[in-house]
Amino acid sequence: MRVKDGERVISKLFTIIELFLINNSVTSDDIVKHTGMSKRSAQRYLKDAMDNMDIKKNDDGSYSLLNKSNMYSIVKRDDSYLTTTLLQYARALFPETRYDAIDKYLTLFNLQNLTSAIQVLETSSINYDKIEQTIEDIEHFVKYKTLKIKFIYIKDNKEKVTSPYKIMFYNGFWYLIGFKDNEEVRAYRIDYIKDISLTGEKSIKISDEAKKMVDNTTSIWFGKEELSVDIELDDYVKEYFIDRPILKNMKIISEEPFVIRVVVYNYMALFMELMPYAPHFKIITPDAKKFFSKRLKEAYENNK
Repeated sequence: MRVKDGERVISKLFTIIELFLINNSVTSDDIVKHTGMSKRSAQRYLKDAMDNMDIKKNDDGSYSLLNKSNMYSIVKRDDSYLTTTLLQYARALFPETRYDAIDKYLTLFNLQNLTSAIQVLETSSINYDKIEQTIEDIEHFVKYKTLKIKFIYIKDNKEKVTSPYKIMFYNGFWYLIGFKDNEEVRAYRIDYIKDISLTGEKSIKISDEAKKMVDNTTSIWFGKEELSVDIELDDYVKEYFIDRPILKNMKIISEEPFVIRVVVYNYMALFMELMPYAPHFKIITPDAKKFFSKRLKEAYENNK
């Protein structure tokens, strides 16, 4: 990840939030003046803010933040890719000098399951400016979800067709999440997407079960059914999991030994989350244990 790019983007985020917290009203010109971004970008930030925060548009064209003291309850963690992503950058780039400020915003936004700072820093993150226009194009189709879209996917140079569902940030990259006709989920890296257009076909009707699966998965690894996994943690890491839970919907089911239960839709998603904590965990659920054993054996064979 380019650190200077990250610092610049975080600075914009903090500036915009502070403008709303300090002033009774904010205009796109105010954002341009204080951040140096283009007016078009300022309007995009305002749109994202209105979608995810309690912000109203005033009669004079300015914007105001309502219920400032209750801000934590109106910023939705999974729905605001902008807020979530930038706070991930913030935690990674400013672990000491901005610790208090970052913690303040994490608390305000009730964000407790962020990607680890090391993971963010070690990932080859895409420069947002290079894909901003593509994201803006996709945002429109995602918002209405009425028609299928098609595009060329540079990774294999093939045309893809999908019913667009959401944009998400994972492990340093931006993805379009879409459904195939059989409700199979696909994640497409946005920096590989070009030549987007409508197909003229209606998007498929997505079941509530499929929506729940996508909305409750924080990675790009999806499945079709809930998988309950019990994990035993040793004393070395258990306090970390208690104080700052890294796994979504984690429940403590035993104190001695310390065992947690999580629900995932794909064992690979759990594998990617847990591996930084090896060898301090033990998978108890048989099917999941078999999956982990196979992956670990493959890793050993490839690196011995």
